[in-house]
Amino acid sequence: MLKIEQQISAWVDKNSTALIEELKEFLRIPSLTGYEGEAQKFVKAQYEKLGLAVDVFEPDVRELFEKYPDVAQYPTSWEPELDLVIPTTDICTYQQWLESGYADQLNYKGRPNVVGVLKGTGGGRSLILNGHVDAVTVGDPNNWEHDPFGAEQVGTRIYARGSSDMKGGLLACAKALEALQDIGAKLRGDVICQSVVNEEHAGNGTLACVARGYKADAAICADGGIVIKTETGGGIYWQIRVSGREVHTGGRWYGRQMYGVSAIEKAAEIIHSLCEAEQQANEDAIRLSLGIGTIQGGTYATATAASCTISGVAYFSAAMGIGEAGIQAVKDLLRNAVDKVAKEDAWLSEHQPELTFTHYDDAYVYPKGHELLSVLCSAGEEMLGKPMQVGAMSACDARHLGNRGGMPCLVCGPGTGPAHAANEFIDTEVYLGYIKLLALTVYRWCG
Repeated sequence: MLKIEQQISAWVDKNSTALIEELKEFLRIPSLTGYEGEAQKFVKAQYEKLGLAVDVFEPDVRELFEKYPDVAQYPTSWEPELDLVIPTTDICTYQQWLESGYADQLNYKGRPNVVGVLKGTGGGRSLILNGHVDAVTVGDPNNWEHDPFGAEQVGTRIYARGSSDMKGGLLACAKALEALQDIGAKLRGDVICQSVVNEEHAGNGTLACVARGYKADAAICADGGIVIKTETGGGIYWQIRVSGREVHTGGRWYGRQMYGVSAIEKAAEIIHSLCEAEQQANEDAIRLSLGIGTIQGGTYATATAASCTISGVAYFSAAMGIGEAGIQAVKDLLRNAVDKVAKEDAWLSEHQPELTFTHYDDAYVYPKGHELLSVLCSAGEEMLGKPMQVGAMSACDARHLGNRGGMPCLVCGPGTGPAHAANEFIDTEVYLGYIKLLALTVYRWCG
């Protein structure tokens, strides 16, 4: 009789055409953040076909803020006019969401999570397989060489928005279970497949699964590429509004006294302070990556700007702090950089810049010595024929599974193409190989 790894490999090879065609079908269903409902129907059908106990539920915004006040976020949507539109000076709150004027547009009506549970025979270790169904905006369609929702295949590449990040990984979780079922493999431990909404710019889908009580001995988030990630960083989206005094440039000076103050020139001082803080944080190692994304201010070239808004992000590694501590440390760094300028500048000391936050993620680190890593590494090496690489990545839902759910979580997926960019794609050979390594990992962990 063939070994289990040989049976898994043979099943995937035999069914490769059907697996790829089914992936294309899934990718042709648009699932931009805020509009995940139709794609979740596809996932639900997949889980039901496998005989899983299926739970379909919409995240409860109030429950998330009550249980996790320091990390719960506002629901988001992909449209620019609805994306990250509720600023806060400290943490997001349920009351602010209700009073924002966006609660009727930014919620989870028609945007359910779908969870499928495969019960084991008993006595084995359980495992969560987690993935998000939502995808970011297409951006400028003219930058795409292929239809973003056409799932066109060129060679081994399938082009589609959400293919690499991360509908490929999400579907692969179900296909790994299908492979094990078809070859007759028995599992003692439970396997919980989670297809969650609003991972992008929120993470509330996975947080809702934790709040609902889904728990396992370990978890795999099928995000990113085939490299195993044992650390995920955090990220904070921020805005700084600076005030000036608008006058015609010809009236900027009263004798030797400056009267017209441009908010843009004061914003430049703040930007310099932020960059200094970044350099100090990275003095010994790179811990913080500061992005000055946009700057908007002024109305005329011939007048000093009455206001200016700087927007950006601060991505950070776990070295800045894990969980809520890391978020607080980076917020304080930003606050201190702004306060430093405000104390030293006469105008800003009387016209305080306003720092607000529109989103924040925390960092997570997989516990050293936990056995799932060795199981995943050995399965990957056997099924792919080469050693697995181990690294880190930016923020993902591993933070909620690990930091809130208390479950050791690894991040590893079949993503290959440029996520969040035009011409996103997934490589079919990588996708099929990932199904093999995931199926073997599930068997060895839960069997």
